[in-house]
Amino acid sequence: MTGEYAIEQWDTIVKRFTEMFDGLGTVLHNEQMASFTSRAPDVETGIAIYSNGQFSASMPLHGIDSVVEKIVFLDNAITMIGNSIDYTYRIPPAILEHRGE
Repeated sequence: MTGEYAIEQWDTIVKRFTEMFDGLGTVLHNEQMASFTSRAPDVETGIAIYSNGQFSASMPLHGIDSVVEKIVFLDNAITMIGNSIDYTYRIPPAILEHRGE
């Protein structure tokens, strides 16, 4: 399920995003944003990507907000690349166990 997309390829990014997080928690999306939030009692984590390139992500003990130009989907991670950032959000293994439930 890998692929690299410019932020302007928003519809494709949303499709890939929803496929990646399907069944793992709460996934919301519209023409401006796509977000994932884990469900209790799993590790509390989330990521939101916006059509203008902004994103925010949180995991226990850290969070990040920035602007990106490209989104790279890996098997169980998303890398966001911008002018001064290269950030990878990895889906925690405990959450991945829900895949297929």
